Amino acid sequence: MGKKNRKVDSKEVGLEIGLIFFKHFLKTEYLHYGLFSGGLQTDIANLAKAQQNYAEFLMSHIPAGTKTILDVGCGSGKFASELIKKGYQVDCVSPGTILTNHARTILGNNVQIYQSKFEEVKTDKKYDMILFSESFQYIPMDNSFTNSLNALNPGGHIMICDFFQTEAEGKSPLGGGHKFKEFEQVIKKYPVKLIKEQDITNETAPTIDLVNALSMEVLLPIYNLIFLLVEDRFPWVAKFIKWKYKKKLDKMQNKHFKGERNGKNFIKYKTYRFYLFQKA
Repeated sequence: MGKKNRKVDSKEVGLEIGLIFFKHFLKTEYLHYGLFSGGLQTDIANLAKAQQNYAEFLMSHIPAGTKTILDVGCGSGKFASELIKKGYQVDCVSPGTILTNHARTILGNNVQIYQSKFEEVKTDKKYDMILFSESFQYIPMDNSFTNSLNALNPGGHIMICDFFQTEAEGKSPLGGGHKFKEFEQVIKKYPVKLIKEQDITNETAPTIDLVNALSMEVLLPIYNLIFLLVEDRFPWVAKFIKWKYKKKLDKMQNKHFKGERNGKNFIKYKTYRFYLFQKA
């Protein structure tokens, strides 16, 4: 089956798996990074608190007078539900199926969910603020600004909280993010005024250390034990899998099980930024 015909997005499945893990073991339904501020220790037990810190950080920067918000890439719908509790009127954009269904379960009929890519949303509604919380990286930058400005009320705001690629030397073991230098050039083309910018790379990087520890200390041992069992019980099956899927297995090993997807490399190759712009 070709990629164009695939009905299940592997990234969305990965987020759903993460949500199941977070919800069951950590009692949190947030899918965003944690903000390890105020001396909060890098410990898996503190991730839920760090994610709550992140959510509160975003809420604390919502401009006075904001009533309506469009949450672009709402994930599980948890943050949108918290915004609603604070009295905001919220609509969401959610392109996938799995997470959209989850968001509908949480949000019920309180919001309108546009189940499409942001660049394909068609609506005459206007909002006081457009929110991109770790969703900006998935959308072409020009589309993000053009569509946001079209959907904003006069004097409305665009809030972006996401990571970008730096120009550090070497090959990054961490994927994702627009190039930061390109972003700085793109924003010059649009009628927006910068209200606030904050670098929170160091405070979010511990999240990557926790994910790396989970991969190296939990997933890798389980992966090795499963293969050990298959080799013992079904040696020919194990040999076939290693031959047939050698490239994919090597790629997975190099990507997830080398220990290089850590906070130190995140700080080197990424910059996590908060931005608040106002429509001029």
